[in-house]
Amino acid sequence: MPFSLQNINSSITLACIPAIILCNLLILLMIRAGILDHPVARSSHTRPTPKGGGIGIVGAFVLCVLPALYEAHALLRTAPAITGLLAGMILLGAVSWLDDMRPFPARYKLAAQFLAAMIAAAGTGAPLYDLIPFVLAAVFITNALNFIDGINGLASGVMALSALFLASAGIMPVAFVLLAICLLSFLPYNFPKARIFMGDVGSQPIGLAIAWGGMTGFSKGAGVLVIALLSGVLWDVTFTLLRRARAGDRLAQAHRGHLYQLAVRSGLPVPFVTSLYWVFALWGAAAFATGQIITTVLMILLPQLLWTGYVCTRARTRVQDRW
Repeated sequence: MPFSLQNINSSITLACIPAIILCNLLILLMIRAGILDHPVARSSHTRPTPKGGGIGIVGAFVLCVLPALYEAHALLRTAPAITGLLAGMILLGAVSWLDDMRPFPARYKLAAQFLAAMIAAAGTGAPLYDLIPFVLAAVFITNALNFIDGINGLASGVMALSALFLASAGIMPVAFVLLAICLLSFLPYNFPKARIFMGDVGSQPIGLAIAWGGMTGFSKGAGVLVIALLSGVLWDVTFTLLRRARAGDRLAQAHRGHLYQLAVRSGLPVPFVTSLYWVFALWGAAAFATGQIITTVLMILLPQLLWTGYVCTRARTRVQDRW
């Protein structure tokens, strides 16, 4: 599955223009609404900051993707898959926004994630024996990208790069080019300094969309591509969950023990840490492009092991509170 700029260029439609405008308008509206994310003990930010920027990203994508597909003469052949994705994103976005406004028990959020993932997976037309692993993977990826959305630009940048590489690989290119454009429209509002946060309303539906890309192009290797692109995120979350489980910590409890959080708490600048996770996504794409599974795995693992060792070493000497 070679990467091709032609896949991206040919997937840019006129619908991208209203998507950019709508995304910016909705983000500015959410900034003006002033629904604030107040810092707490587990937060990485220190001052109240507007949240809900994901409404701009998801809203613009949901409203513009069908016109984009129609313009590209791809609507009919992609209708079942895109319908499943949009239904899952709208459901998950609605539940996530309600949770952003007034948090409720994790089991309800998890139930919504499973339901949204099942809807998205069913739309791909995959055989029944593939649906269970698809749904489980989608829920894990959705949560991973939600967990990683803790410092400026990290999650949105990784997801924008992932969408671009999926498009360049020919995986639903019209949809993923549009999604990347919406994410890139949001990024200046969040990085390097945040005027607004994306929130769960952005990270969870978009995480579902990235996972859906792996489902729709699974027979072409898109599942492996998604894992490679998100390797930095998935390694961080998996390592942190295993470390906390070994320590006897409650896995559902909010914390600041992810590798990217420890790196910042140990004194590394936020822009550096964010940029490094973008590099991990680019490196994952390069690893996938080798076409050799063993080479891909080794290329992905080596930098993650080095990063983990470096961060943990710094944390032991520079982070005073429990991690």
